[in-house]
Amino acid sequence: MKLFSSKKKIAIIGTMLTTMLAGTIAYAATPIKQDAYYDTFKLVVNGTEQFISDTALKPFIANSRVYVPIATLQNLGIANVQWTPAASGQAASLSVAPKGGVDSAQLTALQQQVAVLSSQVATKDTEIATLKADKARLEAEVDKLKQGSTSSSDITSKDLQTLEDTLNDGRSYNRYSGGTGVGNLYFTFEVDEYRGDIEIDIYPEDEITSSMLTALKDTREAGYFDDFIEDIAVEATKKFKNSDIIINLYDDKSRNRPSLIHEFEYDGRLRDTIKDAK
Repeated sequence: MKLFSSKKKIAIIGTMLTTMLAGTIAYAATPIKQDAYYDTFKLVVNGTEQFISDTALKPFIANSRVYVPIATLQNLGIANVQWTPAASGQAASLSVAPKGGVDSAQLTALQQQVAVLSSQVATKDTEIATLKADKARLEAEVDKLKQGSTSSSDITSKDLQTLEDTLNDGRSYNRYSGGTGVGNLYFTFEVDEYRGDIEIDIYPEDEITSSMLTALKDTREAGYFDDFIEDIAVEATKKFKNSDIIINLYDDKSRNRPSLIHEFEYDGRLRDTIKDAK
């Protein structure tokens, strides 16, 4: 047999190998003598020339045909190869399939990584939303400073009296219609200012008992009551645009020496809730 003949460089594209990549081969061996010619062409796989030094793994030409050892295909990552020896009357078989199947373990790992990244993205989205809200608040404060805060000299007693009359005369402000355990609450307002802030004291016509306060702090009822307080603050900002609004809620009439239930602050957004009341 003639081995390692002249080094003729005949380029044969690796795609010729695909004819050998599918199917299952089972046959009875019949020896055929033939001459094999090595190193007469280049083996190119996916655009890369492959040099194979092991004679047992070298591709060769015999009887005008190109042969590539199955082991070479597997070593180069081109095909999956499974050899089954003959046994129990069954002929030996060679199964060849192209590479590229899905690795279930790798797929599971990648899916877990995607889940972790999705969770991290959700967390970051929440942080971004919070930062945007803080940014909007700070920008509002900057605008307020640029315009100049309202000073005591800018606030007249007439303006304060006008707001007080509006709150006391308006049924949307002087009455709160609550649910079970609260009922209708009627309020009297006193308006003053302190260092440019507008302070609104709210006194109920009838005492707010501890049981009524507990009912007011119920999640659903608290939402309605906070909206009621915010409406009062918004009305105040119509006249005093550059002032922060402080609303003090008392448990009884002013002449009865009431106790402060809770203090609300409003600077474009209500910063407190009745649920925080002690």
